[in-house]
Parts: sequence; structure tokens; C-alpha cells
Amino acid sequence: MQSLSSLALGLGVVFSSVFIASGSRLSISNGQTTRSLVSRQIPGVVAPSDFLRRAGHASVVAGDWVYIDGGEFSSMSDGTPQYQYSSTILSIDLSQTWSNSTVTIHSTSKPKGAPDLIYPSLWYHEEEDLLYSGFAGRVSTFGDAPPPAPLSLWSFKPDGTGSGSWTEVIDSDSAVWDSITRPCQPMMAFGSGSAYILGGFESSQTSLSIAKLDQSIPVPGLMQFNLKTKKFLNSTAGGYSFNGTAEKGAMHYVPSFGPDGLFVVMGGDDFWHSDAENLTDLETISVYDPSSEQWFNQTTTGNIPQPRKEFCLAGIESNNATYEIFMYAGWAGHLGPAAIPFDEIYILTLPAFHWIKVDYPPQHPRHGLTCNAVGGSQILTIGGLDTNSKHTIDTLVYTSPYDTTPDPFAQGLAIFDMTTLQFADKYIAKAPQYVQSDTVKSYYDTRPATKFSSPKLAKLIENTHFANVTASSANNSSSPSQSDSANSTATPARSTQSSSSNTSHKTPVGAIAGGVVGGVALLLLLGALIFLVRKRRNSREPEHPSYVEVSGDSKRLQGQGLQEMYQMPSEMDGNPRQVRVAELRGDGLQSPVELRGENEPSELNGSVR
Repeated sequence: MQSLSSLALGLGVVFSSVFIASGSRLSISNGQTTRSLVSRQIPGVVAPSDFLRRAGHASVVAGDWVYIDGGEFSSMSDGTPQYQYSSTILSIDLSQTWSNSTVTIHSTSKPKGAPDLIYPSLWYHEEEDLLYSGFAGRVSTFGDAPPPAPLSLWSFKPDGTGSGSWTEVIDSDSAVWDSITRPCQPMMAFGSGSAYILGGFESSQTSLSIAKLDQSIPVPGLMQFNLKTKKFLNSTAGGYSFNGTAEKGAMHYVPSFGPDGLFVVMGGDDFWHSDAENLTDLETISVYDPSSEQWFNQTTTGNIPQPRKEFCLAGIESNNATYEIFMYAGWAGHLGPAAIPFDEIYILTLPAFHWIKVDYPPQHPRHGLTCNAVGGSQILTIGGLDTNSKHTIDTLVYTSPYDTTPDPFAQGLAIFDMTTLQFADKYIAKAPQYVQSDTVKSYYDTRPATKFSSPKLAKLIENTHFANVTASSANNSSSPSQSDSANSTATPARSTQSSSSNTSHKTPVGAIAGGVVGGVALLLLLGALIFLVRKRRNSREPEHPSYVEVSGDSKRLQGQGLQEMYQMPSEMDGNPRQVRVAELRGDGLQSPVELRGENEPSELNGSVR
């Protein structure tokens, strides 16, 4: 495989910046600044020869552009490292082919009041062609960053040129924010008309109301923002973990399965533990179905990655009725050589829930990055801090990942090809459809049936939405049975996509008449059989149902030991914790809820999250 270090390309990136809110313009070409900015605007793009690192941002693909919002970056000036936060939104054109040594990065300023956040939320509503920003995140500790701004929500309307206009959708004085907490580093994703925010934490860097707080507070729960109605709603997170808390992991929307797609959640930690040994394992993946508001915890197989946080996810559906999720980098919370093995790529392929590791030698570990599917088989990775930084002095732990080494990828950009399983230095516009790699395809040629943790999850996986799948491909990536019994067998996947033939056929009249007579006779026979069966069944005692109620808020499948818990206990190790109420805080604190009865949730696979 091509070495990652070989992608440290020559310099000479051309940048253009258009600032519609302030009216000021910056243009950087070959390191020469042609006009200065107003003081509050830090564009987030510098001369390529000065660039070091970028991290803590958010990125999303909208139409023919990828947008990058917030975060921090570092650069060199007169031989001295400089650290700043980005107060503009960046954009890269995906309608043109480029390499990371020739790409043009546009920068559009924000109006006064729009927050500049680290690890910000950034959601896209395709129906309205609007981006939403400003909800989640924290303020920077770099430069002249202001104190935490009040909660507000802003939209950005792209204009097709990489720029656009900002509008405050929910202002900071709205009563909506009276019961909502701004979280930092929750798991977030958008799809099916809504954005979902799971967990996160609040601190003195997220809210002025707790500016004197000397530690972080978990924000448990799952919040939904309806992108059409512009309303926030609480959803259940009880099926995800015992206390509903999570941070620094990742959520990814998979549109290919279920009535409204599925949200897959993995990695990170549950906030109560900060050391590597208590990171959430990746053997179990949580799946949220927005159509039923139910959680499922599914065991994975294959080459399972070691637990990690601050990695990135992106996904692509194949022409073989599968969906591949790309996972790259991350760390366990420790800088230095021990972090080098985290420079790795894994692919979680669905519907098998099977991990496949991409084979290449780790060299440049990173965390705090983002990645996006940008067309065909291409994944764009953006930024990332140097996890191999060797500083251990407390005052340098935060800054050293920004300045120890320049990013080996020019301007922090790289392309990974999901078919060849290699990094490339060039993005190809209008690339052909993604085709599975030989490694993924060979697994589906021989794989055993997947054992699902729940028959309901198996049913959701059978409900597929693939745009370009042939009949033979669908059979090759067959969907497994609905139970986890030893006798599981695969059955062909059913796609919601249908096609019709334009070919005309003439049917003999005699065949039609015979068919009608035979059909009538068959219906009469079936009616008689149904009558006899019902008469016999009524003479016996009623049979037990497949599902029985457990403690009034969960159901168990008898005979198989499977449980789908809608409410999970908030008590761990016998020590109940007081946790701050999720997004709707009410009076502030909520006592943990203890699970009734003797039933233990089997979906957690024996490990507390």
C-alpha cells in the first residue's frame, strides 16, 4: 500500500476568500497577502508553506461543495508557531478535479453574533439547501477568542460559488434555550429530515452560566432537531447506555436500511471514565431506528478495532447491496509513540456488521479530524492533530499536537479510495460509482449468516434502499435471518427499489381462462382449510404469545433470552449518580432510575457502556 508519508506533496496551494458579512476580502496566493482582514475575522487558511495543523472542526458535503466550519489551526510565523481559532466557514469545490497541492479553499466570514466554536455542530438539510451551525461546541483557548456565546442557531445558504449568506434561525433570547444545554463533543449526525445529538458535556467553555465551573458535567440524553419545523425534541437514549451519557465518539447516518434509515453510534467514552481502559469497546455497535425510536446493541465480528475516541467516520453504499463505513485514526487519550498504532483504517460493512482492517504500516497517528464521502469511492479526510507529540508538560499537552510536526498531508487534506484501499493525492470529480474492494467482496462470497441481537433489528436490515443494485448483487450480499440462534440461515435481501420491463408479451386466451378457473378452485380450497384450522384452534386453550411484558417497559422474546430494553438503569456498580438532566433540564438534577425486576439487558453484550 502507498505510504502515507509519500502524500506530503509540494506547496503552492491557491486560496481565495470572500467575506460577504464584513465586506472585507483576503486573497492568499503563493504566500502573498493582497489585503488584510477586519480584526475579528480569522480565515482559517494560511499560506501552505506556513500551515501546520487543523483540528476540532466540522465538515459536511452540500451539493458540489464540502464546507468546513469552526475548529482551530496552527501555522508558522517568523519561525514561531502561531495558534488560532477559525471564525469563517471554508469551502472546497467538488465539481472540479484537484489535488491537495492545487486545491482552492474559499473562506466566508460570519456576521456578528454567529458563534465561533470548537467541535461545532454542522448539519445539512438537502430539501432546503441549508446548513445549520452554532448549537454544539465550545470556545477556543487560542488567540483572542471571546467568552462562550449564548445559545443560538444559525443557517447558511450556499450560493453555488463556495460562499453564501448567514441567517439567525433561533436567536439567543428565545425561550427555547431555557431548557436546553449546549453540549460539546456529543455524537452527532443528520438524516431523514432531522439532526440527532447524543450526550456530550458542558463546561466553563460552553456556557456563561457555568463560567466558574472547574470541571465538565455530562449532558445525558438524545436530542432531535427537526430540520423542517426548526424544533428541538427529546428522544430516548436509555437503550444506548445505563446513564445515557457519551462523548468523543461518532454517530453516522446509514440511509440504506430501515424505513427512515438507521443511525450507527460507536466509540468514545461514557464520560464517567477518562482512561483508555474504560473507552467504549467497538465489539458492540449501537443502532438507533428513528422510525420506532428504538435502540439496538449489535455484536460485530472480524478484526475488531481497539477502543478509541476522536476518530472520524464516513460511509458509501456499494452496487452490491452493502454499505461500508470507513473509520480512520483516533486515539486512546495518550500522546507519544504508544499512539502510533492508531494510524489505521477499518471498514465496518453492513448488513454483515463485520470489521475489515486495511493493511498498511502506521506512521502518522492523528485525532480531532473529520472525513466525508465526496463521490464515487472517495473519502476526503480533513485535518487531525499529531497524536505522536512527545510533550508531557501540562502547559504543552494542548499545544504540542499542533506544532510538533507539520501535517504530512498538504493543508491537512487527503483522499482515500474505498475500492483500491489506498490513499491518493488527487480528488476526481464525477467519479464512477463505488465498487466494493476485493477484500470486502471476497468476504461476502463466503460469509456465514449474521447473528442479530434482535429480530426487530434483523427486520430493519431487510428493509433496504439501494439506488444501483443488480439482482445478482443483491443475492451475493444476502440479508441474514432474524434471530441469533445456531440455525440462522441467510435469506435474499429485499430492496425497496423496483423496476419494470418495457418488453411486450402475448398470452394465449386458453391459458388465461385456465388460470382463472384454477385460481377460483384454489381460493375455495384455502377457505375450507382456514375454516377447519380456526374451528380446531377455538376448541383448545390459547397459546402463549411470542412476546411478554417485562416490568411494563420492556419486552423479552421467550425461549431465546433476547431483550430490547426501552429504559435502562442509571445505577452502576451499586453507586447511584446524580446526573444533570439532558437537554430538557427542568429543575436541574434527576435521580437515577433503577431497572425493575430481575431482567438484565442482553443487548449490552455483557459490558457496561
